[in-house]
Amino acid sequence: MHQSALIDSYDEIANLQSAFLRSKSIQARKSLGQFFTGSTVSDYMASLVNKPKGKSVRILDAGAGAGILTASVAMRCLSLGCTSVHAVLYELDRDVLPSLERTLKVVQNFFSQRNGVFSFEILCEDFVLSRPDRNKDRSGFDVSVINPPYFKYSAKNSPYAKATADLYSGDPNIYASFMAIVLACMKHGGQMVTITPRSFTNGLYFKGFRAYLLTHSALDLIHIFKRRNRVFKNDDSAVLQENIICRFIKGKVQETVVVRSSDCDSSLEDCMEDRHQIELIVDASNDQKIIRIPESAYEACILRKAESLPTTFQGAGYFISTGRIVEHRTCNFITENTRSPSSVPLYRPHNITPLAAAWTGSHKKDVSFMLMDGHVKHTIKNANFVLLKRFTSKDEKRRLVAGVYLKGSHDSKFIGFGNKINYIGVTDGNLPKVEAYGLSAILNSSFMDTYFRCISGSTQVNATEVRVMKFPEREQVHEIGSKVQKAGAYEPREIDLMINRVLGLVDTI
Repeated sequence: MHQSALIDSYDEIANLQSAFLRSKSIQARKSLGQFFTGSTVSDYMASLVNKPKGKSVRILDAGAGAGILTASVAMRCLSLGCTSVHAVLYELDRDVLPSLERTLKVVQNFFSQRNGVFSFEILCEDFVLSRPDRNKDRSGFDVSVINPPYFKYSAKNSPYAKATADLYSGDPNIYASFMAIVLACMKHGGQMVTITPRSFTNGLYFKGFRAYLLTHSALDLIHIFKRRNRVFKNDDSAVLQENIICRFIKGKVQETVVVRSSDCDSSLEDCMEDRHQIELIVDASNDQKIIRIPESAYEACILRKAESLPTTFQGAGYFISTGRIVEHRTCNFITENTRSPSSVPLYRPHNITPLAAAWTGSHKKDVSFMLMDGHVKHTIKNANFVLLKRFTSKDEKRRLVAGVYLKGSHDSKFIGFGNKINYIGVTDGNLPKVEAYGLSAILNSSFMDTYFRCISGSTQVNATEVRVMKFPEREQVHEIGSKVQKAGAYEPREIDLMINRVLGLVDTI
């Protein structure tokens, strides 16, 4: 294949997409969940396609845009010896159809000059609502490389809410619906390469989707980007999700998974790569089937060490709940008068620091919660708890920030915790002070923080993930808490050393 002709074709296709992006407003594209794939990423995704068995290949593009992904995949297939390629492309946005057709004509011309045949069919339909997997003529594909739209929808009134109910339960995000239907359209052994948010790898909303995905396909490869804002940098619309590229093989049983990582799209060819056993990546010990992603050999080591812990957070006898007070729904209960005798402190994220949770009433963000009629739906009985922040920024050094809240901090029967924090206790009574310090120290440790980052790419700390995390026995938590109390205070490095010694993890740091 002549290299200069290939480059010229790619440049022409990239220019067609750029021209369309300039012609349509960011707001209009966001309303459709459109985030266009750059040529570097599309070429890389296409390079992940393994050689199909025959010389004739059928490609499915579920959200074609300007066609850059199909172009890259078709040319990849031609380079692998597949001389006959037929593509079926779905695209709902009529504005982009002229650019899409011109892109495919460029590919068609490229094939014909090399004695190949490229044919295509463009369908201006809603891919999810069309459900092509139910039509024999629209299934049996060999390859699908997709960048599906991203947007949430109302589970109550959206037409998408029940569109995939026969495939999996839950209403997470439109991109999951695209992936599920694409997989249903693939033939046995067909390859699906996706670039999507990482959010499907964990979380309760995606539980049913993960079960469907991992039952009907093998997760073969994961590529993670360490900088979320550098993947679609050629697109003016902001992408705040952490995106990953995955390759799935329909009907295959996988023993290992390749994990690659790079800073951004410009370093794709220089990425780090490791191969791990599937048991390390997919947690099969519970019904969540969380997909863990270690970004480095060090993180993989931490993950293996965590797997050696004797129990889980919930199995050790702890509970975690989200704070009951949703502030925008309880505005009439909230007061800035922090000295009101008929109110209790309302704990917010700013009140939590490593090992400590404090509310003085003097901080500019401190507020109180009035004990008016109906407050018992929102407040809880005052007791010892560990408070864990639910949200952190992507750039914060720690994902887990936990502080000890002691009953004696306030002379009140009730206490208020906002829904931006989690509160932790024991299921068999009251949380002892010494154990609270042990829990807080473990959650603030570098070991546990790194472990959690392998589990979740989100900046949100959900109770679902914490419950199934591998965890020390309560005796070890008590021992750590005793050491923390005796010392009075520890630097983070000292806490890490102490916890690693107690848990037998000395060689992890």
